[in-house]
This record gives sequence, structure tokens and C-alpha cells, in this order.
Amino acid sequence: MPNKNFLGNPTTFSLDGVIHDRPGQSHTCYLTNATLDHGMWTDINPLSRKLPMFVIQLIIVMTITRLLLLLAKPLRQPPFVAEYLAGLAIGPSLLYILPGFLAGPLRKFILNTVFAVPRVMMMETVANLGLNYHLFFLGLEMDLTALTRVGNKALSIGVSGSLFSFVVGAAFYYFGFNRYKENFALGCLFWGSVLSVTGLQTVGDLLVKYKLLHSEFGRVSLSSALVNGVVSWILLLICASMTSSGQMFFLSLWMGLVLAGFFFYAVRPAILWAIRQTQEGEEFSESTVCVTLTMVLFCGLLTDICGLSSLYGAFVFGLIIPKEVLGQRFLMVLQGFVSDLLLPLYYASVGMRAHLDSSVLPKSGDWLVVLQVIFLAFLPKLTTTLAVSYVYKIPFREGIAIGVLMNAKGLVAPIALTWGRDHLALDEHGYAMMILPIAIMTMVASPILGYLYKPKRHFSPSKHRALQKLKPDAELRILACIHELQSVPGITALIEVANATRRSPICLFALQLIRLAKHTTALLIEHGPCGGTSGYQNNRRIDGQTDQMIAAFEILEQENNFISAQPLTAMSDYATMHEDVCTIGEEKRVSLIVLPFHKRQTVHNRMEDVNPAHKEINENILTNAPCSVGILVDRGFGLYSKRESEAETDTLIRVCMLYIGGRDDREALTFASRTIANPKVLLTVIRFTRGGKNVEENGKNNNNNNQVNAVKLDIETEQQQDEEFIHEFRQRNMDRENLRYLEKESQNGAETVTIMKSVAESFDVFIVGRGLGMTSPLTAGLEDWSEYPELGAIGDLLISSDFPSTTSVFVVQQYLGTTSDHKKDDQDASVKGNTVVANNNNVKADKELDEINP
Repeated sequence: MPNKNFLGNPTTFSLDGVIHDRPGQSHTCYLTNATLDHGMWTDINPLSRKLPMFVIQLIIVMTITRLLLLLAKPLRQPPFVAEYLAGLAIGPSLLYILPGFLAGPLRKFILNTVFAVPRVMMMETVANLGLNYHLFFLGLEMDLTALTRVGNKALSIGVSGSLFSFVVGAAFYYFGFNRYKENFALGCLFWGSVLSVTGLQTVGDLLVKYKLLHSEFGRVSLSSALVNGVVSWILLLICASMTSSGQMFFLSLWMGLVLAGFFFYAVRPAILWAIRQTQEGEEFSESTVCVTLTMVLFCGLLTDICGLSSLYGAFVFGLIIPKEVLGQRFLMVLQGFVSDLLLPLYYASVGMRAHLDSSVLPKSGDWLVVLQVIFLAFLPKLTTTLAVSYVYKIPFREGIAIGVLMNAKGLVAPIALTWGRDHLALDEHGYAMMILPIAIMTMVASPILGYLYKPKRHFSPSKHRALQKLKPDAELRILACIHELQSVPGITALIEVANATRRSPICLFALQLIRLAKHTTALLIEHGPCGGTSGYQNNRRIDGQTDQMIAAFEILEQENNFISAQPLTAMSDYATMHEDVCTIGEEKRVSLIVLPFHKRQTVHNRMEDVNPAHKEINENILTNAPCSVGILVDRGFGLYSKRESEAETDTLIRVCMLYIGGRDDREALTFASRTIANPKVLLTVIRFTRGGKNVEENGKNNNNNNQVNAVKLDIETEQQQDEEFIHEFRQRNMDRENLRYLEKESQNGAETVTIMKSVAESFDVFIVGRGLGMTSPLTAGLEDWSEYPELGAIGDLLISSDFPSTTSVFVVQQYLGTTSDHKKDDQDASVKGNTVVANNNNVKADKELDEINP
């Protein structure tokens, strides 16, 4: 809404066009202006109208903002810095530091023509409308339940930093500007509010840029920023209410509390009731979305009438409604329109109020005060953060890095400053002196963070990164990645087949990966362990993907007492999603990461792309994973497994392990061996032999897998390890009734394909190794036709359209480790090699395949 105190000038001007008299014609004059005319075909300048001028203003603002965003990206600056500086560049401040030959024409064009005082009212109105919707989206994205999960460290850093900064900022303004004690004494409240604010979204952007979001440091920083944001909003609302006279202060504050209670305890239950009335799986109607967007404006109007800002109503309304009401796709489109198109107009209006010229800051002493403000603004949060870090034994460098992040500002800082200006608590002088510190405190956060926070290690040493290294009685920790709900049945079926027991339980981390919408803070949400008290079997309607995912793993946990499931949600950009997965896998100490294949089967048994970006994510995880990785190509395995379990018949789930040789095959067989103890599973191991050397070193330079050149494989050692592993596997499981071990000789890739096709329809799922860095005569020629290198030659063959089955496939890649790790394994294998080969000569393998055919 237009602000009558905009730029300190309450006077409004009329933009009436020139009226030309015509004989016999009467005229009726209006105070308001027509926004439509005949354009350039009349003698009236079309740019004198409000609407064309607003379009020009919008084009200028968007152009400058986009240019600064491009410049800020390589400097690792958050988007807030670019948008904020774009607003200052549009205002009068920049014109006073430009050379005279540029400043004169630009000042005439920008200040006196395009952004003249009478012509910015429409821009400010649209800017405030966009700001209201942006605050609504911020509330929509914010999860207040996360406050119940923050630790004592984050709570202490957030609360102490906010309160101490408020006191220091208010004291510095009050005692540093004696001339304002009478007329602008309340300005100290808004200075304190600005210094107490931490930009949650800015902190999240910086953590994403430095790949620290899902680290312990990132979680503490983001949680501290969340606590700080809540405290700062409360302080800001109290300060805005205090600008009212005595009794009005308490009335405004009381009405704010009443409205908050009304929203949470009356409006929210009504919305949840409406959601429950919608059938499961049915999308919300357009009328529901329209009513929701209209309610944003109504709530803003309601709080504005009660003496609070309209932003308060829009923000609180965003907090109380579920995100699913608008729908993810519609939300991303509308949020982009508001944040990318309308919000920069607000930063422009903020910049136009700032006059950093000699008329406002005439003395060098004033600029010295600005430098003092910048210096002193860092100290409160830095001091409190270091004090809390000392108490909780946080490393000194990390404490400084967190303190610097807590000083990064966001949208709330200019909002607080603008409120002080609108409430006449700050004049142009006090307003201008805080404009630069907001920008500088945020700009320096990125380089200081990059210099200070240097993790001592990328991945810590661990004995449990490969399944083959796990002890038989060790807990199996699995990280399952989920992009969409269609992946859940296959993953749950795979976990069930893996057979969790009391001796070797399974700890499953179900990670839902959500693409980070622009202007949304990246974060990791831990939903808490699944259990019978979560309430999903009660009256709660499962309408969101997250809810359905949690419910599915809750059922899995209830059906198996030795499986513990921990649902997680990671929101990040596709470019950094693999880093988040690897970081979470490292911190959770998992031994296996399960990825869904980027294609899924259609009703016509064809493979179609789900999202091309998922393929790149899988490839990056395979390259950088801190443990073994498996890719599941689910072609009905989850549905089949569920159907067989519900039928309660003697039909077994038929699992087949195809063994060629090499590290990945040994890892795949290790996983397959867990299924033997499952009474519902029949495992068949088919080992392909040639009579000569099974495995050869791959001398090809594979540009898609840079790690191949780092893994030097010795042919004889690999054979010895294969013989040893197979011997131990057979000796350990020779008495199992649901295990069939078969060997088949093959001389080349064509014979191998023939054998596989002969058993194509005999199994429900194939388990194979990726065969990274290995080539064998048994698979000769298959690599040349491989369409999906991430699946390896065998995995690619099994899902190809030429293969006569639609059986699901699970492809395993063993943790690559370091060269020293491989050398140590090779030395251990060479010691045992001769004995193992001798023992295997006494073991007779079944050569017949007919018995496995149904």
C-alpha cells in the first residue's frame, strides 16, 4: 500500500494529462488518472502515464538485479547481497559517487524522470504486495516443529546472540546520537532489531555454496539462525508496537497475541478439516488455491487494522497452513513470480530512501560512525557465539565461523529499518547510516567462512564402508535415497529380502530428496524414528509424499522387529544433491547407499526417463560415495514381493546372483548371502568360469569414471580373491536348503548372454556387480553396446530391450577406497591364495541349469 511518508514527503502529485478543448464538447475532470490512451498516435506522451512508467521501472530493476546476480555467483555471495545492492544502485546513493559526466544525465533520467517521487507510488504498492506474498511463502517453508529438535548449543547461540546484539545496537544509537534523544529516541529499538537479525535464508545459501549444509557445523549454524529469526521477529513486533502511544502499545501487542491464537487454534483446525475432506490422492481444486491466496491478503489487512504490520498476518498465515494445499508445482511457479519479479521492487524502494550523499552524511565524522557501526555490529554475536562455543567445547575456528554466519543479514533487516522510517522513529540520517552495514556484514561472511572453516578431513577412516568388511554379527546400516513414491515399494522389498535378524539388524535411513526451490533455504529434516505412536494409522490424512513415505517405512518397521527406520528429507539443488547424500552417508556411518534407477518401467514394459537430472546425481554418488553403492532397477519387484507376502503361500522369492568376478561381484554376493537366512527367499548363485583367467585389468581410459585409473588391479590377485571368497561362501552355507550354487563355463560374451537368456524368466530379481575397472572375456563386447555405464555390462544387458524378461535388477559397486586399501587387500589375498585354490579343487560344482527352471 502507498506510504504517505515515502521519502519524507507526504505530498502527492497529480499526473493529469493535457486536455485539449474541442467545440461543442464538455469535459469531466477526475482526480485519478487514466492509464489507457492511444499511445504514440496522439500528442500525449505515453510515458507520462502510470502503467507504462511502471513497466519501465520494472525492466530497469530486473536488469540491474540480474546483472548483479551474475556477478555475485562466482564470488559465492548469497542472492540477498545482489538484490540488496541492486536496490541501492537504483537509488540516489550510487549517483553521487559516479563521475560528473555520468552522474548528471543518470540523475536526470533516473531520479527526475523514471523514479521521480510522484511516479514510484505504484511501484511501492506492487512491491509491498510482493513482500506480503514473499513473507507468506517464507512462513510456508518454515517448520516450527524444528524448534523442538534444536540442541542446547543452537538454542544458546540463537537466543544470546539476538538479545545481546539488540542491547548493544540500541545502546550505541541512544548514547552515540545525543541530538536524537528527544525527537527520535525510539530509533534505538530499530537499530537494535537490525543488529539482532540473522538471515536464515542467507545462512542456508552460504552453507549450500560451501557444501556444509548437512554437516554438524551446518546443522548448528542453521538451527541457531532459526532460533535467532524467531526471537528477532518477536523483538521487532514489540518495537513496532512501542512506537504507539502508551495505551495503544499494550492494545496492539495484545491484539497481536489474540490474532496469533486465532490463527493457530481456529483457522488452522478449519483448514486441516477441509484437507481431510479431500479424498486421498486427489489434488486440491483451483478454488482452494484462490481462497488460500486471498486469505493471505485478508490476514494482512486484519493485522494492519489491529495496529500491526500486514507482513505479520501474511507470515503467520503461512506458518499455519500445510504446504500441500498449494501443490509443489504451483508453489514453485508462484514463488518464482513473487520472489524473482516482485521482490526486487521492494529492494528498489529501500534503496531509493537511502541518501548516502553529503546532504545526509556531511561530515567525515559521520562516515567514521558508519565504520564504528560495522565494527561494533560484529562483536555482540561473535562474542556470545565464542562464549557458547567454549562452554560446549566447539573448536575455536568453528566458533568464529558460526559467529560470522550469525551476522549475515537477510530480508528482515531492511524490513526492520523501513519500519523505523515509516513509524518516524528514524530520520534520513539514522536510516542511511545503517544501510551500508547491512550489506557489508553480509558480504564479508562468505570469504571469512571460506577462510576460517576448513574441515580437517573429508571422510573419516572407517572399517564399515564395504559390506565385505562387515562382521557377520554387525549391524547393517543402509541409506536409501528416494526421489518419488514409486521407488518406495522396491526399496522396502529389497530391505525385507536382506533379512534383518537379532544377530545382524538393519538400520535404514530413508532419505527423501527434494529439489530445492529457488529462494528456499536448503535444509535436512529428521522426522524422528518410525514407530507405532506416529499417528499415521489414525485420523490423519496422508496427502503428502513425505507422509506416505514415512507411513510405508513405519509399516516395514512394524512388520520386522529387527529393522529400525529413520525417515529424512533433504532439500537441495540438483548440482549439490550428491554431496548431501555422501555427507549424510558418512555421518550416519552407512555401509550401503541404495539409489533408484533414473528410469522406470511403463505399462508397455518400456523404460522411460523419470528425470534426466537423476542420472547425473547417481553417477556423481557412484564417484564420490563414502561406502558401497547399489542401484535398484525396480520393474515390479516391490509389488511382487508384497503380493507374495500377503498371500501367505509357500511360493518363494527367487533371487539370482550372477557372478563373473572382481571386487564388485564379491560385494554383490556378500549382500546376496544375507538373503539365505530369509525363509521366504530362494537364492541361486550362478558363477561363470572360462577355465583360464576370468578377469583382466581394464586398460581403457573411461572418461566417465575418473576413479578407474586410480584402482590398479592385479589379475592373479583378483583370481585368488575370487577363489577364496567363493570357497568361504560355499563352506559357510553348504547346508542351506534354499541355496543353489551353479557353475557354467563360457568362452566369450555371446555364450554368457545365451546362458543368461536361458534363465531370464526364472527369477524375481537379479543381483550383479557393476564390474568397475574390470574386463573379462566372459563379457567381451558387451561394454561396446552398453547404454548405461552406471549399471555395468551385465546390469545394462539385463534391462535392455533385447533381453527376454522384465526382471528387476540390483547392481552393486564396492566402496572404492584408496590405493593403499587395495594394496593391503591384495597382500592378504596373496598369502591365502594357494591354499584356497587347492581347497577349491576338491569342491565339485553343479553344472546343470535345468533344475533352476520352473
